[in-house]
Amino acid sequence: MTTVIRRKRASRSSLGPYRRHELLTGRIRYPVQGYSGYGDGRSTDVADYTSAEMHADWAANRAELMAFWRSGKAEADVFPDALPWLIGSAGTLPWAVRHLD
Repeated sequence: MTTVIRRKRASRSSLGPYRRHELLTGRIRYPVQGYSGYGDGRSTDVADYTSAEMHADWAANRAELMAFWRSGKAEADVFPDALPWLIGSAGTLPWAVRHLD
């Protein structure tokens, strides 16, 4: 008998957990190591790092991020690379909707 291993569908997003969190919440959390977001270690306000790259990331991933936001699901249920210390705040529009659209 063949064994079938089912895995969660990987997100098409190439943002990574930090950039995704920053676009959705507008907050930066710097870990001790392994940070891959928009910030440079000085400010925790995403608006300080608004750039063409951020606009391009939002444009390329907006539909997927908005679908996630509307779903009400936990990030770990949708994105396999979710980090437990990056928890968004539901109930308000994503930061990028208010600042990049």
